Amino acid sequence: MATWKKVIVSGSNAILNQLNVGTNQQITPLASTTFLSGSFSGSFSGSFFGTTNLPDLTESTGIVPFIYDGGTTATIAVSGAAQLSNNIITKWDSGAGKFVDSSLTDNGTVISGASSIQLTGANSSLTGSFTGSFKGDGSQLTGLVTTLKITGSNGSSGSVDLLTQGLTITGTANEIETSVSNQTVTIGLPNDIVISNDLTVQGDLIVAGTASFQNQTSLLIADRFALFASGSSTLTDGGIIVSSGPGLSGSAFYLESTSTGDYGRWAVAPNVDTAASSATADEYAVTAKLSATSAPVDGTPPTWGGSINGKGNIWIKEDTGDIYIWA
Repeated sequence: MATWKKVIVSGSNAILNQLNVGTNQQITPLASTTFLSGSFSGSFSGSFFGTTNLPDLTESTGIVPFIYDGGTTATIAVSGAAQLSNNIITKWDSGAGKFVDSSLTDNGTVISGASSIQLTGANSSLTGSFTGSFKGDGSQLTGLVTTLKITGSNGSSGSVDLLTQGLTITGTANEIETSVSNQTVTIGLPNDIVISNDLTVQGDLIVAGTASFQNQTSLLIADRFALFASGSSTLTDGGIIVSSGPGLSGSAFYLESTSTGDYGRWAVAPNVDTAASSATADEYAVTAKLSATSAPVDGTPPTWGGSINGKGNIWIKEDTGDIYIWA
Protein backbone atom coordinates (compact mmCIF):
# COMPACT_ATOMS: atom_id res chain seq x y z
CA MET A 1 0.00 0.00 0.00
CA ALA A 2 1.28 3.45 -0.89
CA THR A 3 2.36 5.80 1.94
CA TRP A 4 4.26 9.05 2.33
CA LYS A 5 8.02 8.35 2.31
CA LYS A 6 10.69 10.93 3.11
CA VAL A 7 13.12 11.75 0.28
CA ILE A 8 16.74 12.29 1.37
CA VAL A 9 18.19 15.34 -0.40
CA SER A 10 21.09 17.73 0.17
CA GLY A 11 20.59 19.63 3.43
CA SER A 12 18.04 17.24 4.95
CA ASN A 13 18.62 15.13 8.05
CA ALA A 14 18.51 11.34 7.77
CA ILE A 15 18.59 8.62 10.43
CA LEU A 16 19.68 5.31 8.89
CA ASN A 17 20.35 1.98 10.59
CA GLN A 18 23.09 1.08 8.12
CA LEU A 19 24.58 2.47 4.89
CA ASN A 20 26.28 0.18 2.38
CA VAL A 21 28.01 1.30 -0.83
CA GLY A 22 28.99 -1.83 -2.72
CA THR A 23 30.82 -4.53 -0.78
CA ASN A 24 33.84 -2.45 0.36
CA GLN A 25 32.09 0.34 2.31
CA GLN A 26 29.76 0.07 5.30
CA ILE A 27 28.77 2.66 7.90
CA THR A 28 26.89 1.67 11.10
CA PRO A 29 26.47 3.21 14.58
CA LEU A 30 29.23 0.85 15.80
CA ALA A 31 32.92 1.37 15.01
CA SER A 32 33.45 -2.41 14.99
CA THR A 33 31.11 -2.88 12.01
CA THR A 34 32.11 0.25 10.08
CA PHE A 35 34.74 -0.20 7.39
CA LEU A 36 36.00 1.53 4.23
CA SER A 37 38.48 -0.04 1.84
CA GLY A 38 39.91 0.94 -1.53
CA SER A 39 41.61 4.06 -2.93
CA PHE A 40 40.80 7.51 -1.54
CA SER A 41 41.39 11.17 -2.45
CA GLY A 42 40.78 14.41 -0.55
CA SER A 43 41.68 15.42 3.00
CA PHE A 44 42.26 13.18 6.04
CA SER A 45 41.92 13.78 9.76
CA GLY A 46 44.80 12.96 12.15
CA SER A 47 48.57 12.67 11.80
CA PHE A 48 49.89 11.79 8.36
CA PHE A 49 53.40 13.18 8.05
CA GLY A 50 55.81 11.49 10.41
CA THR A 51 54.16 8.08 10.08
CA THR A 52 54.85 7.74 6.37
CA ASN A 53 58.07 9.01 4.78
CA LEU A 54 57.51 9.89 1.13
CA PRO A 55 60.28 9.23 -1.40
CA ASP A 56 62.42 12.32 -2.03
CA LEU A 57 61.97 14.36 -5.19
CA THR A 58 65.28 15.02 -6.96
CA GLU A 59 66.38 17.61 -9.49
CA SER A 60 66.48 16.85 -13.23
CA THR A 61 68.02 18.62 -16.23
CA GLY A 62 67.39 22.38 -16.05
CA ILE A 63 65.94 22.30 -12.48
CA VAL A 64 67.66 24.02 -9.54
CA PRO A 65 68.59 21.29 -6.99
CA PHE A 66 66.20 20.90 -4.04
CA ILE A 67 65.13 18.33 -1.42
CA TYR A 68 61.52 17.39 -0.65
CA ASP A 69 60.40 14.69 1.79
CA GLY A 70 56.70 15.62 2.05
CA GLY A 71 57.06 17.27 5.44
CA THR A 72 58.17 20.82 4.51
CA THR A 73 57.64 23.20 1.61
CA ALA A 74 60.12 23.06 -1.27
CA THR A 75 60.54 25.66 -4.05
CA ILE A 76 61.10 24.42 -7.61
CA ALA A 77 62.90 26.81 -9.99
CA VAL A 78 64.21 26.58 -13.56
CA SER A 79 67.93 27.17 -13.93
CA GLY A 80 68.83 30.24 -15.98
CA ALA A 81 65.23 31.45 -16.44
CA ALA A 82 65.01 34.98 -17.86
CA GLN A 83 62.53 37.41 -19.42
CA LEU A 84 62.49 38.84 -22.94
CA SER A 85 64.15 42.26 -23.00
CA ASN A 86 66.41 44.26 -25.34
CA ASN A 87 65.65 41.93 -28.29
CA ILE A 88 67.01 38.96 -26.30
CA ILE A 89 64.92 35.82 -25.76
CA THR A 90 65.98 32.75 -23.80
CA LYS A 91 65.86 29.25 -25.26
CA TRP A 92 66.66 25.81 -23.87
CA ASP A 93 70.13 24.39 -24.59
CA SER A 94 69.91 20.61 -24.09
CA GLY A 95 73.69 20.22 -24.26
CA ALA A 96 74.35 22.82 -21.56
CA GLY A 97 71.32 21.75 -19.55
CA LYS A 98 70.06 25.31 -19.08
CA PHE A 99 68.50 28.33 -20.79
CA VAL A 100 70.80 30.52 -22.92
CA ASP A 101 70.35 33.92 -24.58
CA SER A 102 69.36 34.11 -28.25
CA SER A 103 69.16 37.27 -30.42
CA LEU A 104 65.77 38.33 -31.78
CA THR A 105 66.17 40.61 -34.84
CA ASP A 106 64.11 41.60 -37.87
CA ASN A 107 64.85 40.35 -41.41
CA GLY A 108 64.04 43.54 -43.37
CA THR A 109 64.83 47.21 -43.81
CA VAL A 110 62.72 50.12 -42.59
CA ILE A 111 62.41 52.98 -45.10
CA SER A 112 60.99 56.26 -43.88
CA GLY A 113 60.70 59.82 -45.12
CA ALA A 114 58.49 61.77 -47.51
CA SER A 115 60.38 60.66 -50.66
CA SER A 116 62.12 57.47 -49.56
CA ILE A 117 61.03 55.39 -52.59
CA GLN A 118 61.02 56.81 -56.15
CA LEU A 119 60.31 54.69 -59.23
CA THR A 120 60.73 55.97 -62.81
CA GLY A 121 60.56 54.40 -66.24
CA ALA A 122 57.96 52.31 -68.05
CA ASN A 123 59.28 49.03 -66.63
CA SER A 124 59.40 50.15 -63.01
CA SER A 125 57.42 48.00 -60.60
CA LEU A 126 56.75 47.80 -56.89
CA THR A 127 55.19 44.67 -55.37
CA GLY A 128 53.88 43.78 -51.93
CA SER A 129 51.30 45.22 -49.54
CA PHE A 130 51.05 49.00 -49.19
CA THR A 131 49.37 51.60 -47.01
CA GLY A 132 48.94 55.30 -47.47
CA SER A 133 47.78 57.49 -50.39
CA PHE A 134 48.41 57.28 -54.14
CA LYS A 135 49.00 60.11 -56.58
CA GLY A 136 46.43 60.57 -59.35
CA ASP A 137 42.96 59.08 -59.80
CA GLY A 138 44.21 55.49 -59.95
CA SER A 139 42.95 54.97 -63.50
CA GLN A 140 46.32 53.58 -64.62
CA LEU A 141 46.62 51.13 -61.75
CA THR A 142 46.04 47.48 -62.64
CA GLY A 143 44.40 44.84 -60.49
CA LEU A 144 41.91 47.27 -58.92
CA VAL A 145 38.19 46.49 -58.72
CA THR A 146 36.34 49.04 -60.87
CA THR A 147 33.01 47.22 -61.20
CA LEU A 148 30.49 46.76 -58.38
CA LYS A 149 28.36 43.66 -58.87
CA ILE A 150 24.86 43.63 -57.35
CA THR A 151 22.66 40.58 -56.76
CA GLY A 152 19.06 40.80 -55.57
CA SER A 153 17.38 38.41 -53.13
CA ASN A 154 15.09 37.26 -55.97
CA GLY A 155 18.06 36.17 -58.09
CA SER A 156 18.30 39.26 -60.32
CA SER A 157 21.71 40.87 -60.83
CA GLY A 158 23.43 43.95 -62.26
CA SER A 159 26.68 45.93 -62.12
CA VAL A 160 27.93 49.50 -61.67
CA ASP A 161 31.05 51.00 -63.31
CA LEU A 162 32.61 52.82 -60.38
CA LEU A 163 34.42 55.30 -62.68
CA THR A 164 31.47 56.37 -64.84
CA GLN A 165 28.20 55.25 -63.20
CA GLY A 166 26.27 55.95 -60.01
CA LEU A 167 24.28 53.51 -57.89
CA THR A 168 20.53 54.14 -57.62
CA ILE A 169 18.44 52.63 -54.82
CA THR A 170 14.67 52.78 -55.29
CA GLY A 171 11.69 51.46 -53.35
CA THR A 172 8.31 50.11 -54.38
CA ALA A 173 5.17 52.18 -53.95
CA ASN A 174 3.31 51.63 -50.65
CA GLU A 175 5.92 49.06 -49.60
CA ILE A 176 9.40 50.62 -49.28
CA GLU A 177 10.58 54.25 -49.26
CA THR A 178 14.17 55.40 -49.81
CA SER A 179 15.88 58.73 -49.23
CA VAL A 180 19.47 59.97 -49.63
CA SER A 181 21.27 62.67 -47.62
CA ASN A 182 24.95 63.15 -48.46
CA GLN A 183 26.52 59.70 -47.86
CA THR A 184 23.52 58.24 -46.02
CA VAL A 185 20.86 56.05 -47.67
CA THR A 186 17.70 55.55 -45.60
CA ILE A 187 15.35 52.66 -46.39
CA GLY A 188 12.06 52.52 -44.50
CA LEU A 189 8.38 51.70 -44.63
CA PRO A 190 5.67 54.23 -45.61
CA ASN A 191 2.71 55.08 -43.40
CA ASP A 192 0.41 52.78 -45.40
CA ILE A 193 2.02 49.43 -46.22
CA VAL A 194 0.78 46.96 -48.82
CA ILE A 195 2.31 43.46 -48.77
CA SER A 196 1.72 41.68 -52.07
CA ASN A 197 3.07 38.29 -51.00
CA ASP A 198 3.58 36.33 -47.76
CA LEU A 199 5.03 38.12 -44.73
CA THR A 200 7.17 36.30 -42.15
CA VAL A 201 7.82 38.01 -38.79
CA GLN A 202 10.72 36.46 -36.87
CA GLY A 203 10.02 38.32 -33.61
CA ASP A 204 6.90 39.53 -31.81
CA LEU A 205 4.13 41.24 -33.80
CA ILE A 206 2.48 44.10 -31.91
CA VAL A 207 -0.70 45.63 -33.35
CA ALA A 208 -1.65 48.95 -31.76
CA GLY A 209 -4.95 49.21 -33.64
CA THR A 210 -7.64 46.73 -34.64
CA ALA A 211 -6.40 43.60 -36.40
CA SER A 212 -8.53 42.06 -39.14
CA PHE A 213 -7.77 38.61 -40.54
CA GLN A 214 -8.95 36.59 -43.48
CA ASN A 215 -8.58 32.80 -43.75
CA GLN A 216 -7.77 32.75 -40.02
CA THR A 217 -6.28 29.48 -38.68
CA SER A 218 -5.04 30.69 -35.26
CA LEU A 219 -7.23 30.74 -32.16
CA LEU A 220 -6.97 33.83 -29.98
CA ILE A 221 -8.77 33.71 -26.61
CA ALA A 222 -9.09 36.82 -24.43
CA ASP A 223 -10.70 34.91 -21.56
CA ARG A 224 -8.32 33.94 -18.74
CA PHE A 225 -10.08 30.63 -18.11
CA ALA A 226 -11.63 28.29 -20.66
CA LEU A 227 -14.13 25.58 -19.73
CA PHE A 228 -13.84 22.23 -21.53
CA ALA A 229 -16.45 19.46 -21.50
CA SER A 230 -19.09 21.99 -20.47
CA GLY A 231 -21.82 19.54 -21.50
CA SER A 232 -20.82 17.02 -18.81
CA SER A 233 -22.30 17.05 -15.32
CA THR A 234 -19.70 14.62 -13.88
CA LEU A 235 -15.92 14.29 -14.02
CA THR A 236 -14.79 13.21 -17.51
CA ASP A 237 -11.62 13.06 -19.60
CA GLY A 238 -10.77 16.35 -21.28
CA GLY A 239 -7.81 18.46 -22.38
CA ILE A 240 -5.85 19.63 -25.41
CA ILE A 241 -4.34 17.67 -28.33
CA VAL A 242 -1.29 18.76 -30.32
CA SER A 243 -1.05 17.19 -33.75
CA SER A 244 1.96 14.89 -34.09
CA GLY A 245 1.23 12.98 -37.29
CA PRO A 246 -1.13 12.61 -40.23
CA GLY A 247 -4.83 12.91 -39.59
CA LEU A 248 -6.63 14.62 -36.72
CA SER A 249 -4.71 13.01 -33.86
CA GLY A 250 -1.72 13.76 -31.70
CA SER A 251 -0.32 13.96 -28.17
CA ALA A 252 -2.80 14.94 -25.45
CA PHE A 253 -2.37 16.72 -22.13
CA TYR A 254 -5.60 16.12 -20.29
CA LEU A 255 -7.40 15.45 -17.01
CA GLU A 256 -7.93 11.71 -16.57
CA SER A 257 -11.24 11.00 -14.83
CA THR A 258 -10.69 7.28 -14.16
CA SER A 259 -7.96 7.98 -11.58
CA THR A 260 -8.99 7.20 -8.02
CA GLY A 261 -9.85 10.42 -6.26
CA ASP A 262 -12.53 13.09 -6.48
CA TYR A 263 -10.69 15.29 -8.97
CA GLY A 264 -8.81 12.87 -11.28
CA ARG A 265 -5.20 13.50 -12.25
CA TRP A 266 -3.48 15.35 -15.09
CA ALA A 267 -1.88 12.97 -17.58
CA VAL A 268 -0.37 12.69 -21.08
CA ALA A 269 -1.20 10.21 -23.81
CA PRO A 270 -0.05 9.69 -27.44
CA ASN A 271 -2.12 9.09 -30.59
CA VAL A 272 -5.35 10.55 -29.26
CA ASP A 273 -7.96 11.30 -31.93
CA THR A 274 -9.81 14.62 -31.77
CA ALA A 275 -13.10 12.74 -31.93
CA ALA A 276 -12.25 10.58 -28.89
CA SER A 277 -14.27 10.92 -25.70
CA SER A 278 -11.58 9.36 -23.47
CA ALA A 279 -7.87 8.47 -23.48
CA THR A 280 -5.51 6.00 -21.84
CA ALA A 281 -2.80 7.69 -19.79
CA ASP A 282 0.79 6.88 -20.71
CA GLU A 283 2.35 8.99 -17.93
CA TYR A 284 1.10 11.32 -15.19
CA ALA A 285 1.97 14.91 -14.28
CA VAL A 286 3.51 15.34 -10.79
CA THR A 287 1.94 17.91 -8.45
CA ALA A 288 3.53 19.30 -5.27
CA LYS A 289 1.71 20.17 -2.05
CA LEU A 290 3.41 23.07 -0.25
CA SER A 291 3.00 23.39 3.54
CA ALA A 292 4.67 26.04 5.66
CA THR A 293 5.17 23.87 8.77
CA SER A 294 3.18 20.64 8.44
CA ALA A 295 4.31 17.19 7.33
CA PRO A 296 1.84 14.89 5.51
CA VAL A 297 -0.56 12.87 7.63
CA ASP A 298 -0.16 9.09 7.33
CA GLY A 299 -3.06 7.56 5.45
CA THR A 300 -4.17 10.83 3.81
CA PRO A 301 -3.46 10.48 0.05
CA PRO A 302 -2.71 13.27 -2.47
CA THR A 303 -5.62 15.29 -3.84
CA TRP A 304 -4.81 14.47 -7.48
CA GLY A 305 -5.04 10.76 -8.20
CA GLY A 306 -6.01 9.64 -4.72
CA SER A 307 -4.48 6.70 -2.88
CA ILE A 308 -3.97 4.52 -5.97
CA ASN A 309 -3.15 6.77 -8.94
CA GLY A 310 -1.58 9.52 -6.81
CA LYS A 311 1.78 7.72 -6.77
CA GLY A 312 4.67 10.06 -7.49
CA ASN A 313 3.08 13.24 -6.16
CA ILE A 314 5.17 15.06 -3.55
CA TRP A 315 4.71 17.06 -0.32
CA ILE A 316 7.19 19.77 0.69
CA LYS A 317 7.49 20.98 4.29
CA GLU A 318 8.82 24.47 3.64
CA ASP A 319 10.21 25.36 7.09
CA THR A 320 12.68 22.43 7.05
CA GLY A 321 12.87 21.70 3.32
CA ASP A 322 11.85 18.06 3.91
CA ILE A 323 10.36 16.31 0.87
CA TYR A 324 7.90 13.41 0.94
CA ILE A 325 6.67 11.27 -1.97
CA TRP A 326 3.52 9.15 -2.19
CA ALA A 327 4.79 5.70 -3.21
